[in-house]
Amino acid sequence: MYADVIFVVNFIIDFMLLAATAYFCRVSLRRRRTALASTCGALYTLFLFFPPLSFAYTLFWKFIFSCLMILISFGRMQPRKFIRVLVSFYCISFFIGGGLFAIHYLFQQQNVILNGIAATRTGAGLPVSGPSLLLIAAGFPLLWWLSKKGYKGLEACRQQDVQHVDVLVTIGEKNVRCVGFIDTGNQLHDPLTRTPVSIMELSLWENVLPDNLLEAVRKGTGFDTDLSAIDEQWLPRIRLIPYRTVSAQMSFLLAIRPDAVTIQTNGEAYEGKMYIGLRAESLSSAGSYQAIIHPKALVHKQAS
Repeated sequence: MYADVIFVVNFIIDFMLLAATAYFCRVSLRRRRTALASTCGALYTLFLFFPPLSFAYTLFWKFIFSCLMILISFGRMQPRKFIRVLVSFYCISFFIGGGLFAIHYLFQQQNVILNGIAATRTGAGLPVSGPSLLLIAAGFPLLWWLSKKGYKGLEACRQQDVQHVDVLVTIGEKNVRCVGFIDTGNQLHDPLTRTPVSIMELSLWENVLPDNLLEAVRKGTGFDTDLSAIDEQWLPRIRLIPYRTVSAQMSFLLAIRPDAVTIQTNGEAYEGKMYIGLRAESLSSAGSYQAIIHPKALVHKQAS
């Protein structure tokens, strides 16, 4: 075994583990500090060559060095955040390290464990065999890619569970139900009352609204709608909400004032005071939701 090769290999692995931890914990990666922390971790493996320092391979000192690497790489942080980053570092290390060991044993290479360090035997006089270097060079990025893909998949499912809600809109004796998407970027308000505005697909309202209103929304002529031809019971409910398009042009969105809007998510119900803007186009290309809900809809929890 050559100390310089072991140092370089462990430095690279520690740097990649810390980079992965920064990615999953959404912590800024400072390359110089991370390189210094990786150097600290790589120096720890060299204790193997000094028998008087064998005490450093106890569980206590392994934990101390792990904490030291996190502090050097990411700096001081609140205790709760530090614990979260430390646990993530261990989980990533176990996952990628376990994956490398699994691939290593799959190819049945001869190896020996020395104080918790895997050393590969080779008859060619090389400190690390060619297959072992290939394992590190190809296996680590592969496992990193798989863990990143898995994390993004879990995050997408979690985000979908949080942002997709059940919507119930009540007007008189009629109800309109659909799946809504909580859009934190939706800041549309009625300019006079500052009431938030959510948007729903017009197809949900075909059996609720009068034909002239439906036609006005389809043609995009809400501002030119002949209000005198509309039933008097709908006039107090109609609002024209000004908004700007992506091309910075001013337009108007025809909206309805409902009697009540109920949002249900994660077993909890919220009462939202809002206007419902109507769009003739589909809001989701995949059809996963039919309404874009204003984030203020989740402010007032419904009394149980």
